[in-house]
Amino acid sequence: MKRTRAVTTAAVMMAAGLLIGGCTSTPHDGTADDPAPAGSSERAADQAAAREPQACRGGTYTWFNMRQNWVINGVAEAQSVTGSGRVTKPVRRLRTDPASVVTEGADLDPDLVLHSLGTKLGLVSADDDPKGGSALGEPGTYAPLDEPLGQVSDVKGTVRLVSFSYFKLIETDFRHTCAGGGKPVIGHVSTWGPSGGGAVNCDEPLGKDASAAAHEAVKLSCAR
Repeated sequence: MKRTRAVTTAAVMMAAGLLIGGCTSTPHDGTADDPAPAGSSERAADQAAAREPQACRGGTYTWFNMRQNWVINGVAEAQSVTGSGRVTKPVRRLRTDPASVVTEGADLDPDLVLHSLGTKLGLVSADDDPKGGSALGEPGTYAPLDEPLGQVSDVKGTVRLVSFSYFKLIETDFRHTCAGGGKPVIGHVSTWGPSGGGAVNCDEPLGKDASAAAHEAVKLSCAR
């Protein structure tokens, strides 16, 4: 794959059966029933593209209004496990908002935008090839779902376990300014960075260090 995805694996600890896991048409001349001349749509699109301002190469990115939050993006149904067994309930996706790069005024290469953001976040080096990846989710992609835990052991009695998946949601505005001046391009990025997963024991209270994703997993599945 062109992009290298940064993934963190949640620390999942077993202690007395407790598991905790750490984005109007304009009518043509003639009657409304007249078909448009052959090829007119293509010519109109070409003309519109020709009028679209072109962003300069290089330039400077300024990032602002940046928000980074760990969010849950998948959860499984609670499953009862006794002794040693397998957690087989699939994690279902909760979020359906793909990563995106949106600009106003001119189109920018999303690879260059994400490379600049990845550099800002310390995920890649400024000297890295922008086409080689940014360690961030590319436009149109979804944050991955963590797989179910699989085999567990040394469970005392019967416990109800819930697997969940989470990722770091990154949302930010930016300004791209050309060295020679001119009107800057304004844009917005919604993407994802590190991701991971874990599990909670519905029969035990969460510790004070439990993540927001773990608390959400309890709320969504343990009460069922």
